[in-house]
Amino acid sequence: MEPLVALACPMVAIFLVYLLSSLRQVNQWEAGLKFTLGKFSGTVDPGLHVAWRIFQRIVRIDTRIRNRDLLQQSVITADNVSAMIDAVVYFKVVDPVKAALNVENFELAVKDRSKVVLRDIVGETRLDDLLAHREEIAAKVRVAVEQFVSQWGLHVELIALQDIQLPSNMQEVIARKAIAERDRQYVIIKSQADVESARNFAEAARILSSEPGAMELRRLEALQNLTSTGTSKVIFDLARPLEVEQVRAAAVAAALADDRARDPRTGVRVGAAGAPKREHEAPSEDASETEDTRGSVAGR
Repeated sequence: MEPLVALACPMVAIFLVYLLSSLRQVNQWEAGLKFTLGKFSGTVDPGLHVAWRIFQRIVRIDTRIRNRDLLQQSVITADNVSAMIDAVVYFKVVDPVKAALNVENFELAVKDRSKVVLRDIVGETRLDDLLAHREEIAAKVRVAVEQFVSQWGLHVELIALQDIQLPSNMQEVIARKAIAERDRQYVIIKSQADVESARNFAEAARILSSEPGAMELRRLEALQNLTSTGTSKVIFDLARPLEVEQVRAAAVAAALADDRARDPRTGVRVGAAGAPKREHEAPSEDASETEDTRGSVAGR
């Protein structure tokens, strides 16, 4: 009996060591694939599992979103401008079986495919469109990569263009173009402001010319603002309102016209035919005598 016990104890110890070495833990964010003698035999849930050494193996695949950098990708745009693009790709495993059985290294495959598609799409895009519509270009790259890697059980969440580096001479050209565009906008905005200001001044002048009282109030306000600024000396012309000046000018013009219509020697107004007009003039004595003479001759 004792020899059997002595023999069983080492066997139990070896079995316990073998059992403990066969335990495998699958985390919550992982998917476990069990292979028995090299053949896929099913998936395992997160937790503690036994995979007998030598006979079985558990492959754990991370199903979380991964980000991989695509650094310094040399591309040539459609208008033959070379550039260096730094991009990043976000993807995750949605089908662990396909990811493990269909491709050897799915991470490297996703990166290589993203580089190829990025160069192809940028090569069909002009530089101005690449700089102005960076997100749209990245979305096109993501769709093209997704169509290819979906057969590997992968899903591309996002592809972002982090940086676009241009040659120094091209950067100077773009800077000069931007400065010229800003100068053009400044000239247009200033001219529009001048037109609007002139329109407002014309409207204000029309209102002030039609209302003499408004002009006086405006002048008084200007005087008040000038006197409240400090001890500076101000010379201000307090001219009469425009309406008063117009009435005065009309009276002077009428007086000048009346003086021109009188004879300078006799002071009598001259009519249209040049004959002097005597308004309200009494008949003279010579005229009465002539009438009497005419009457006596007619009696004889």
